[in-house]
Amino acid sequence: MEVAQTTGANREGRPQLAGLFARFEKHPVAAAVLIVLADMALVILVTLAAQRLIPAAQPDFIALCVATVVVAAALTLLGWWRTAGFNRPAAWRSLYLLWLPAVVTIVLPLLIGARAIEPATAAYLVFAYVLVGLREEALYRGIILRVLRPAGALRAVILSAALFGVAHSANLLVRSNPLIVLAQMVGAFCFGLAYAALRLRTNTIWFLVALHALHDLLLRFSLFPLIPLDVVQDVILLLYAIYLLRDRRALEPAQSSR
Repeated sequence: MEVAQTTGANREGRPQLAGLFARFEKHPVAAAVLIVLADMALVILVTLAAQRLIPAAQPDFIALCVATVVVAAALTLLGWWRTAGFNRPAAWRSLYLLWLPAVVTIVLPLLIGARAIEPATAAYLVFAYVLVGLREEALYRGIILRVLRPAGALRAVILSAALFGVAHSANLLVRSNPLIVLAQMVGAFCFGLAYAALRLRTNTIWFLVALHALHDLLLRFSLFPLIPLDVVQDVILLLYAIYLLRDRRALEPAQSSR
């Protein structure tokens, strides 16, 4: 039996939260903005608290851990794990679209080799960037994109990418150069545009989590200069996003109950 999933957020989550889901559908943009602001406030508060209370630790990593747990808890509370894209292979589609992001993410940074990093540092980086990939994809290409869906698929993609870019302004807490943070925000928008389009076109988030983690990780291992490499990757992803978004019908969710 097929059940349409294009309308009615309250059909996809916990019935006892139907009132909340109805508000999401009535005010999708406001709801998405409030969620992002709450996430940014959480990250900022935890970072500042960690700087004051645990000066020897890395405050941004502590904030990352806390925020990841909060996003996972939110998905569990809402009953939105599958809605966010953590679904079964039977629901996946058009996976061939992932080939270009995979090449940009994995092949391009390692074209001239990889730098040696101490095993302990490498293990820490792997763990940290897996958390980054999981948190940011689950939040922005999972919760935020779903909340924005009543506004239309194309608007949802663009707005989720814009919010993803704005959220990177929180990096001002750990970086002293505002121009670098501004460049990160623009790059995050390009990245978010492509990944949101891929989330809708492939109907899954699993591969995006992996590619996001690898993207951030391999930038640290690449022998290429970091900023030029990141810019090239973001430009390619922006152009690819424009290509993916040309067919609006392909952005619509699959009509399946699984």
